[in-house]
Amino acid sequence: MGYELGDEILGRLRGTFQLSSREFVALSARRDGDPFRVLVAVIISQNTSERNAFEAFGRLSSSVGLTPEAILKAGVDAVREAIRPAGLQDSKSAAIVEAARLTLEKYGGDLRRLLELGEEAVRRELTAVRGIGYKTVDVLLASFGYPVLPVDTHVRRVARRLGLSRSSSYLGIRRDLERVFRPEVRFEAHLLLIKLGREVCKAREPRCAGCPLSDLCAYYRAQLRAA
Repeated sequence: MGYELGDEILGRLRGTFQLSSREFVALSARRDGDPFRVLVAVIISQNTSERNAFEAFGRLSSSVGLTPEAILKAGVDAVREAIRPAGLQDSKSAAIVEAARLTLEKYGGDLRRLLELGEEAVRRELTAVRGIGYKTVDVLLASFGYPVLPVDTHVRRVARRLGLSRSSSYLGIRRDLERVFRPEVRFEAHLLLIKLGREVCKAREPRCAGCPLSDLCAYYRAQLRAA
């Protein structure tokens, strides 16, 4: 299967949106090249707004620290209190502490050593931590060059409305999107599809008339037929 449709979609989205690390906590956390910071940021960002995730991440950084050593020394109660603005602090703090323990005990405090072992090793190790699922691992992998396309709630909605996937499962949607977008652009596609979902293709009252992809969209065509 060719990537022509994905190239067209990506070209239009690039012409419509600009990406900034100020809009994505995981992208901001990636700037110093430390995958553990990115993993923590993605855990914090689960099921919350980016604004809340940034606040919680900043509080954790200032009050506890963002190294595995600092997190383990502080303990789960301190982590829980720091990330409270992001919600689900009980499960998220437990996941962060266990990820810190794994990183320190098995990889000498440097999660890059795990990333060097390959995609399957990263998935196997991290999904064994309660509270870390497919999307969290995929964002980490994509952030450091692996050709995966993470699927969050916005990406799921956009993919199904456009008709890029009919699957209802995470793995099915990811598989379908990876057939559409070239390996080297999948992380960018992930971010741009999130932007589209946040700003245009909203869950309620999508702004179809202002969408750069309306002529490619199965949902929009269905709305026109029903009108």
